[in-house]
Parts: sequence; C-alpha cells; structure tokens
Amino acid sequence: MSAEQREEAVFEAALQVAASERGAYLDDACAGDADLRRRVGVLLGAFERAGSFMNQAATPEARFSLPPTEKPGDKIGSYKLLEQIGEGGCGVVYVAEQEEPVRRRVALKVIKLGMDTRQAIARFDAERQALAMMDHPNIAKIHDAGVTDTGRPYFVMELVRGIRITDYCDQNQLGAHERLDLFIQVCRAIQHAHQKGVIHRDIKPSNILVTLHDGVPVPKVIDFGIAKATQGRLTDQTVYTAFEQFIGTPAYMSPEQAEMSGLDIDTRSDIYSLGVLLYELLTGKTPFDAKELLAAGLDAMRRTIREVEPLKPSTRLTQERAARSGSARPEIRNPKSDIDQDLDWIVMKCLEKDRGRRYETANGLATDIVRHLSNEPIIARPPSQLYRFQKSVQRNKLAFGAVTAVALTVVIGLAVSMAMYFKAETEKKKAQTEAAKSKQTAQFLKDMLKGVGPSVAVGRDTTMLREIVGKTIERLGPDLQKQPEVEIDLRLTLAWVYFDLQDFKKMEQTARETLRLARAHLGQENMAVADALSQLGRALQCLGRGDEAESFTRQAALMQRQFLGHDSLEEASSLEHLGDILRFHKEDRARLAEAENALRTSLAIRRRRLGNGSDESAWALHHLSHVLREERKLSESEDAIREALAIHQKNHGESHPWSGLDYYVLANSLEAQKRFDDATTAYQKALDILEGTAAYQAQRASARVALASIIARQGKSISNALENLNPVHEPPAEREAGPIPATPK
Repeated sequence: MSAEQREEAVFEAALQVAASERGAYLDDACAGDADLRRRVGVLLGAFERAGSFMNQAATPEARFSLPPTEKPGDKIGSYKLLEQIGEGGCGVVYVAEQEEPVRRRVALKVIKLGMDTRQAIARFDAERQALAMMDHPNIAKIHDAGVTDTGRPYFVMELVRGIRITDYCDQNQLGAHERLDLFIQVCRAIQHAHQKGVIHRDIKPSNILVTLHDGVPVPKVIDFGIAKATQGRLTDQTVYTAFEQFIGTPAYMSPEQAEMSGLDIDTRSDIYSLGVLLYELLTGKTPFDAKELLAAGLDAMRRTIREVEPLKPSTRLTQERAARSGSARPEIRNPKSDIDQDLDWIVMKCLEKDRGRRYETANGLATDIVRHLSNEPIIARPPSQLYRFQKSVQRNKLAFGAVTAVALTVVIGLAVSMAMYFKAETEKKKAQTEAAKSKQTAQFLKDMLKGVGPSVAVGRDTTMLREIVGKTIERLGPDLQKQPEVEIDLRLTLAWVYFDLQDFKKMEQTARETLRLARAHLGQENMAVADALSQLGRALQCLGRGDEAESFTRQAALMQRQFLGHDSLEEASSLEHLGDILRFHKEDRARLAEAENALRTSLAIRRRRLGNGSDESAWALHHLSHVLREERKLSESEDAIREALAIHQKNHGESHPWSGLDYYVLANSLEAQKRFDDATTAYQKALDILEGTAAYQAQRASARVALASIIARQGKSISNALENLNPVHEPPAEREAGPIPATPK
C-alpha cells in the first residue's frame, strides 16, 4: 500500500470514530509512523474547520479564497433551506422548502465545502444517479439535482421524517415478528436496487429510517453515497475505488470489503450487511462491537472481520439477557426455542465469510424469513425428518393440539376407570362393525348396479330397475344418517344408473343432493364434490341446459386437476364431456377448436393410462369425430370414428349398442362427404343394432330420419323412405341426435 493510500484509508476510518476517541484511535493506527499521524491529524483538522467555516469572522481575503457555505434561510435554486438535519462524510443534508412549480418540504443534500475533490464529487454524483434509478416504496425517491452558485453539486430527494430502524423497534417495544416484517421490506428494497444494478455497500441502521404512513411503519433506505454500480456507469465522472481503499462502516462491513484486495464487490456484500442488521434487530448488538473494532486498529479490525466467527444470535442473547433485564430493551426472543434455531441458521448464512455460501439474493433471504414466520422448513438449515415434523406440528397447532387432547383424555379415562375404558372400546368396536357392514352392503349394491343399465343389458325392461333405484335412494338418508361418506358414495353410483336409464331429471336431482351432502360433510373442495359437479354437468347437458352444464363441468375439471394432477382419468372424463358440450356451438370456430383440444387431451391421457384399446379411449374418439366433422375435417372425422368402432367391436362384439352408436356417427361423417351409398349402409347397420335395446331412442329415431332423407335424396321411392321412419317416436327437431353417453360408469 502506498503512503497516500494508507493515509486516505486511516483518514476514512477515523471519520467513523467519535471526535473524542479519534486521538486514541490514531495513536494506535499510526503507531511507529509519526509523520502519518501528523498528516492525518492535519486532514481531520481541515475537515472540521470546513464544517464550521461560517462561524468564524471572515476577512476579505478569506471570503475571496473560499466560497461561503450555506445556512438556513439561504436559497439553492428554487429551494429555501430551513434547517440542517444531517452530515455525512462528504455532504450536508438540509430540510428545504420547494417554492415552485409545487410547494413541498424536501431533503436537500449538498457536497461539503472543502470536500469537493474530484473523487468526492464523483461519489456524490454516484449517489444521485443511484437514487434516480430507483422506484420502490421503501427507497427514498429523488426529485431534482443541480449545482450551487459556488459550483458544488446538490440533489433533492424525498424528505423522510423517521428514526433509525433499531431505535424505532426499541422505542415501540416491537416483538420479533414485527421486527422481521420490517426487515423483509428492507430486503425487498435492496433487491430492487440490485436489480437496477446498484450495490448499496453501507447498509446500517442510520441508513434505514422508519416513518409512519397512516399509522403504518414503513422503512426507507437512504444514503447511497458509496453505492457501486454493477451494470454500466453511475456517473460521467470517474468513481475509482482505490486498491485497498477502506469503504463502508466497519461493524457492518463484509469480509471482502475489509479485505481491500482486488476481489470485486458484488451484491452478496449487501447480503452480509443485511445479516448484521438482522443480528442487531434480534439481539441489540452487532456481531462485532464497533468500538472494539476501531480501538483494535486498522489491521486488527480487518483481520477480525475476515477471520473471526461471530457468536450465534441465540448464544449472544443468552449472554446479554442479564444485561438487558435492567434496560428498556424488551427481551424479544427465547434463545432456547426452535424459532431461534431457525433464525440462527438464517443469520449465520448471511454472515458466511465465503460469499458463495451466503444467500444469492436479498429476495432469497426475505423468502426464507417468510418461511420461518409460516413455520415452514427454511433453506438455510440442513433438513432432517425430525425438523420437518417439528415444522409440521407448528403449522398445524390446532390439529396436533386436538390429537394431544384426545390422547390426554384417554389417559385420564384409564386412570379414572378401567370399566369406562372397556365400555368405550366395546362401543367403538360395535360402531366399526356396523360401519364395515354398511360399506360392504354399499359395495355390493355398487357392484350389482354396475352394468345393469339398458346401454349394457340389451333389450332389458327398465321399469323394475327404476323402481329399485328409486326405493334405494329413499332409504339412503334414514339408513345411513351417521355414515354420510357411504351415502355420498352410493348416491354417486345411483346417479350414473339414472344416466344409463336416460332419466336425466332424476340424475340431476340425485347429483344436486350428492353435491349438497359432500360440501356439508367433506368441505367445499374434494373429490366427492368434483364427481357430483361432473354428474350434474352431464345431466344438465342432456336436459338441454348447455350453459349451466359447461359451468359445472369446468369446475369439476379444475378441482380434479387440483387434487389429482394433470394426468388423471377423472379429469380426462370431464374434458371429454366438456368437448361434447362445446361441439354444439357450431357457428363459433373458437369454441369448436377448444372442444377439439379438450377431446384430444382426454384421448392422450386415456391412451397413456389405459392403452389404445380401452372403451374410454373409444368414447373420446367417438366425440372427437363429431367435432372434426363440424370443423369440416371430414377425413380425420371418419378415421376417428372407425377407430372407435373397431375398439367397441373388439371389446363387446358387433351387436353391442355402442357399436350401433359408432355406426350412426360414421354414417354422419360419410354423408357429410357425400358418400351416400356408404352412409346408407352405415345408417342401416346402426338401426339393426339399436333396434335390439331400449336405450338410445333419440339416436335410433334420428338414424331413421337420416336414412329416409338420404334414400329420398337418391331418388328412390317415397314409400321406401317412409318405411324407415319409426311410427312410434317423433323425429327430433334437428338431424343430429342429442348427447350420447360418454365413458360408461
């Protein structure tokens, strides 16, 4: 280090020491170098005289050689100085009143007389440029800048009427949670500065003032006087941080700042200073005592910051509790608590000597504190199963408290009376036996009802089945009053039976009651609610209430995705239904495109989960063929329905009703391609199959009308065409039949 550099470093450090203690500090820092001691003393004297120049009687020669300094009442530009409120290493801060174009109180900072060296002016200008780049509620805003009549730079910023963050916390006796809330806001402000490419490099309590906005405390970061740009330049003048120059406040300075080597300073230096600030907020002390650092001399100070590991905050609290008990500072934490262990990890991660082991960003630090406040595992602490369990207990105190209370009740019950215990056990076993019987009965009914609908049982008379289902639903409430989950499960099964019976009004009633029970007993969002919403959507579509059906179906799909992820068969079923609903918006190309996307997604999920040959995949192809036909993608439409038909024929045979439905859709596609002979054959096959089942009357009637129409179009006799009309069923208003059952339940 050159003589000039050492002189400047000692001078900068001495400015941080109280005037009454500077002599002792200089004697120690300049030991063995009387000339250095003398030169630094002269510099300090000149510094003090510069600040009090206007208090001396000035001669004409003095007034000529040195420009006058400002005082309250003077004007700088359009600002009238009211009072001096602060003084830093190179600037003086005044409260000023702006007179135009608006009238307001501001803070005006002007470079000190005698400090207007090229480097000081550059650093002062750097602070002005740094503040001008900021736009954050927790950073003091800059309003204006300029040069005084004597050529000294100044800038004008938001007047922050507040006190140091540590003083505010102590005076208001804030607890740890409130202190951490303020600290999180400071971290967000520093993150904003870092994103603008600026490192503060002097984070300490006096540079973070707390002011009140409508009674709410708001921390404001000020004084970017030694800020360093990480991107580009902050000023047109050169700001040169000299090799081994001592920049910052020792107690809050990072090891790399204290190193004064060629190591570049980055944003992680501010992370260290934030850690020191958090340490002080929690314990009332900085990791290293400022007076002891200065008294030790420059080299010892640097060695301490670089090499000595500070005490953990909880350990420092233990040592300070006796001293604090007699002071006004509240004891804000219990050093033996788990929470303190978390904060130990957070603080000590900030204070790592190796900056690569600190938090990467101020946001990362803030996020870990939020995790701590939410009783979630923090990233600063190596995870363990016990630690995760402890956090789970803290997050769910009511639940674990209830479990503890139940356990305590059992223990007390045992102590009071063994007879009561055995009685409770007997009743419990009886209740479990009854519940098991109910579940077995419910499962038997579900198994029995599966596949009894007319879509599966070809030609079945459904009258008796309707009576059985109706009486079963009437008994559910009284018989399963104490077992709502069993009742909900059975109702979901019975709703699908009504769907198979094509009694959509009863299906709607059953689904609505299931939805009410599920929400009342299981909560607003769960899989039973999702299933009931899906059933309600299907019933409403079949009743011609498409808008309501779409709303309930979308709700079901979202809830299924929330609970089961993006690859569940339940969501695939809802997406298939949604696509079938949207296809009826034939004039809305966007809705048809959404329908195609929903059906293709449903098909992809089913192929991944069930393979290409499942009935579920076949139904997705069946409905996709409809949509593709409406989009005039006729070749794709035919391919899709032929694949669905092949799957149903392989799984159930040629004469199954589902194959008949596929033939009907295939005929629609062939007719749209004007392949009338092929379409006639397909319609006839559909009718031959559907004649054998009591279900799908609407589709059967539509197939008859379509077949008669196509025969007439080919010029064949009207009598032949009329013979294909079903005299029993009135033809539907539209050519296309209504909704066709999707995946069987």
